[in-house]
Amino acid sequence: MHPVLARFLAADAARETLRKQQSGEALSPEEQAFIEAATAHPKHKGVLLGVSGRALSSDAQASLVLLAAHAAARAMREDADLAEPTRKARAALSEEGASDEEADAFIASILLEEAFGYEQDVDAFDAEYVKESLGEVPALASLTKEAVDALFLSFVKGAANDAERKVREGMARALFDIAWSEGPAPINPEHMEAVLDAEVVDRPEEEQEAKVHATAQLLQALSKEGLVGPIRLSRLRALLGEGDA
Repeated sequence: MHPVLARFLAADAARETLRKQQSGEALSPEEQAFIEAATAHPKHKGVLLGVSGRALSSDAQASLVLLAAHAAARAMREDADLAEPTRKARAALSEEGASDEEADAFIASILLEEAFGYEQDVDAFDAEYVKESLGEVPALASLTKEAVDALFLSFVKGAANDAERKVREGMARALFDIAWSEGPAPINPEHMEAVLDAEVVDRPEEEQEAKVHATAQLLQALSKEGLVGPIRLSRLRALLGEGDA
């Protein structure tokens, strides 16, 4: 988990930073990033300002997570290793028509995935995974409906026979509909879980194996197009129970 995200997931730290800003006290760079995020999202800032005590409502918790993630995304702009990948990712999103707010949300979602998407030590920050994910953004941002259709057809046509073709068609359509229904985004564990629940769970064992294998092959094909980085590919294939090819 990014350290700025971790720091401001604590409600006390977030409220203290807001208090310092209101009283005109000096802020650290991390605190300034949080204040900028809060200023850009006044509704969520207002929710936190209206909270008293340690118990948080679900709305307050959601606001806290959003502001902490956006603060971390802003802090990355000054990170020695991540500033340039972040700049390139934001530029790619902007070139495809994304607003600054949409770019912020996209980068923040990458940080939330790194923090909570996999079973790993949340106290550690996997900067290499975040860097890789940022590197996927240009290819994802430029992905058009026509390009997705071409990927789909290419994958389906690569089947060895009609039975495999049918399986490939179903799994590719399911993954693309679930992961990219609101526009191309990094394929993450939630997408995979939804695909497996919809297409694999409670099916006969032989059918399950065929569908899981087809999904792993699809991820491999997307990796060759720069849409899934090698670390992400390895992690997603592990979720499927398939090792690297």
